[in-house]
Amino acid sequence: MNKLLLVLFLLPSLIFGQVNQKDAKGRKQGPWQKNYPNSKVFIYVGQFKDDKPVGQFRYYYPSGEVKAIIDHIPNSPRSYGYFYHENNQLMSEGAYWNQLKDSTWANYSPAGEVTSAEEYKNDKLNGKRVVYYIQGQIEEGKLDVLSVANYKDSILNGPYKEFFPGGKIKKTGNYLAGDKHGEWLEYNLKGVLVGKISYKRGSPHGWARAYNAKGEQISETMYQFGEIIRGKELEAFLKKCEQKGIDPNQ
Repeated sequence: MNKLLLVLFLLPSLIFGQVNQKDAKGRKQGPWQKNYPNSKVFIYVGQFKDDKPVGQFRYYYPSGEVKAIIDHIPNSPRSYGYFYHENNQLMSEGAYWNQLKDSTWANYSPAGEVTSAEEYKNDKLNGKRVVYYIQGQIEEGKLDVLSVANYKDSILNGPYKEFFPGGKIKKTGNYLAGDKHGEWLEYNLKGVLVGKISYKRGSPHGWARAYNAKGEQISETMYQFGEIIRGKELEAFLKKCEQKGIDPNQ
């Protein structure tokens, strides 16, 4: 009886003594867990083998609600992540490669609407990022695209488009290393061009023209590296461009 009591007394210590262990090489091995300061709530619970996460990891909010679940594929650098809002609605989901975000990730609102889908490589946005209108998704089953942008290493780079609900083009343009670059066009809901402006490395450069609902030009302004030029300065500039065969928008 005394031996049994001793075993029962030592059993919790033996069990918990195996948590958060490192081997002789300093590598994490076995079950690991971490609590919030002065709390019994876990920040995370998971398993390591030779300092690498294996199996399923669970992360928690201070309230105790699940914050994230990461499933590590056996004998593979691939893992899958599922993140949650504190109301238990899925926040985002996607894949990892060597613990870095990879491939397509989807994001959701606390109410369950799809907010965006984005492509990753090496934990950075690389490829398309599509943003969706949340209006009408749940009530009407709609999934309207708000914008489509392109990224390189998490920096805007390449074609950009915005849409009205329903799919009609609202705005088109291009980014170069994070800056607006080249011609940008804006349309009204009827598809009529209402604005045209050129950019150079993020600054208005060249003609900026506005049009009415009939597509008739109502104004134009000349920019040079973000500064408006007008009057005699504009006349001299346009004459110089004409003589040298230069496009004022370049």
